[in-house]
Amino acid sequence: MNVVIPGVDGDLTGVLLEPEGTEHDGAPTRGSADAPARLPAVVVLPEIDGLCEGTVAAARRLAAAGYVALALDLFAPYGSTPRLRTMEDTHAWLSRLNDRRQLSDLAMAFSWLEALPEVDPDRLGAVGFSVGGRYSMMMTTEPHGLRAVVTMYTRVWPGAAVGPRALAPGEHVASFAAPVCAVFGADDEMIPSEQVDELSRLFRVHAAVGHEVHVVPGRHFFANESRPRRYLPESAEKAWTIALGFLAANMAPRGGSHLPS
Repeated sequence: MNVVIPGVDGDLTGVLLEPEGTEHDGAPTRGSADAPARLPAVVVLPEIDGLCEGTVAAARRLAAAGYVALALDLFAPYGSTPRLRTMEDTHAWLSRLNDRRQLSDLAMAFSWLEALPEVDPDRLGAVGFSVGGRYSMMMTTEPHGLRAVVTMYTRVWPGAAVGPRALAPGEHVASFAAPVCAVFGADDEMIPSEQVDELSRLFRVHAAVGHEVHVVPGRHFFANESRPRRYLPESAEKAWTIALGFLAANMAPRGGSHLPS
């Protein structure tokens, strides 16, 4: 289902996917004896070129695993994402963005999602790809109630070329209030291996939170089905097995059993 969500100064758009059998209008209200169990919910944030079929496919996986999943176009208020032919194009587009504004828009999207009657507001998470993972991690530094975050091929120190307003999650690990699972590609030409090593070290320092780092074969975009030259099905399946297991372990009902993974 296509949805429109109010943002800071422009509407966000997205695709909402839910597990089969989710009840809507006419269902008993929350708190009644016959009310259906509320479901955990996850926002899916795409790479820098925006919402695509790969983002929707990721949300579809999550819905099949029992989550209400919102594939979000966080860049909708800017208009269509320009075609990014070169790294220079990508850096120019990134420099137009204001990360603080993106986080404010994302907070509004989470508020919209948790207000849905079928959603358990105590079980919110995020799955972010590339820059979407950067925003997902930064959301754990503020009291938005996230229970878990998964990122795939996210550059946690974006570098000066991205622009002065780009936030570096690697500088804020001590403030992460929710466990983060970061999955990287072993052959990712956009993320130096030193960044993966340093993030691993920082996650060990803050091991009590439950952070994880994993490396699978592949380059940047290895899990994006919309990029056939980059997509690696075996690596994507391995990454999703890791991601779904991590979400299930951290987003189960308080004192309840794990979700299926």
